[in-house]
Amino acid sequence: MDLKSRIERVRNQFIVHDTEAILISSPSNKFYLGNLYSSSGYILITRRSQYLIVDFRYYEEVKNESCIFEPVLMSKENNIYKIINLIILKEGIKRIGFEGQEISYDLYSEFSKLLKCELFSLDLSKIRMIKDADEIENIKAACKIADDAFNHIVGFIKDGISEREVENELVRYIKQRGGEKESFDTIVASGIRGALPHGKASEKTIKSGELITMDFGVRYKNYCSDITRTVALGTCQELLINIYNLVNFAGKEAIKGAKPGVTLGYLDSTAREIIEKGGYGKYFGHNLGHGLGIQVHEYPAVAPNSDEVLIEGMVITIEPGIYLPGVGGVRIEEDILITKGGGVSLTNSSRELITL
Repeated sequence: MDLKSRIERVRNQFIVHDTEAILISSPSNKFYLGNLYSSSGYILITRRSQYLIVDFRYYEEVKNESCIFEPVLMSKENNIYKIINLIILKEGIKRIGFEGQEISYDLYSEFSKLLKCELFSLDLSKIRMIKDADEIENIKAACKIADDAFNHIVGFIKDGISEREVENELVRYIKQRGGEKESFDTIVASGIRGALPHGKASEKTIKSGELITMDFGVRYKNYCSDITRTVALGTCQELLINIYNLVNFAGKEAIKGAKPGVTLGYLDSTAREIIEKGGYGKYFGHNLGHGLGIQVHEYPAVAPNSDEVLIEGMVITIEPGIYLPGVGGVRIEEDILITKGGGVSLTNSSRELITL
């Protein structure tokens, strides 16, 4: 983890935004820049220095482990406003950028009232867009645990079991295999509930003749995986089999097209046009995918009309789906690393329809 080069990515924003400092408050960026994953504390990066501002719970850890940050102890008496104002005075700072999407209105109001400089909001989401080797290895490990969990759960599902039981078993197995926890609330949607793209696991009983969509992920060393598979329990109606095959084909074609230089809008259209030609365009209502890393949904969005270009080192999801109200649904999702030669799948569970 080369924190110095990551900090320089932030300093590159100084010229773009004509500023002398940037204040980081989001847990994801504090971890990315300072190896601190907490809702508490701040990182302040200036032209001359970088400060990790934490309370007593983290101070000794930061002081002992960080050699590139100046640790600053925050307390009731020495609050964040006093600390930043001292740094403003010491370094002659006139303008500070902050993560506007990450703080509350009340906190912004306090900053505006108490900090002795101009403030402006900026978006740092792009700094994590290209993954380094350590990040890729952690995502690969999270994907491997997710694949193992899927292979385990297909032997667990049976007629009469509830969606909630499937979720609980997935979470148990993920932790047993070394995952810290799930990346997000696990989705298990069977039968007509499969038409709910984000149908979290319920007490519904899974029955023979239904499709079951499972969307889950693993957090490993604070990096995420995100996989979706749809399986059949017993013999399903032909309509469901047909939409499964259509979604599978659309996803495969999009993965083939995931190459450096391709726009995300074009990649989205690769899958979307296949589903539209199959007659189900209006039943595919979400983006084709999203970035993946410390957060399960990161920049960039694999969305219609996006001009963002795929670059070597990006990790994205490709997850087309069809959702038919009152009937059921299908989604198949892969985690894809963009390499010089094209997209490489980091999730390797079978895409072909498994009948249990």
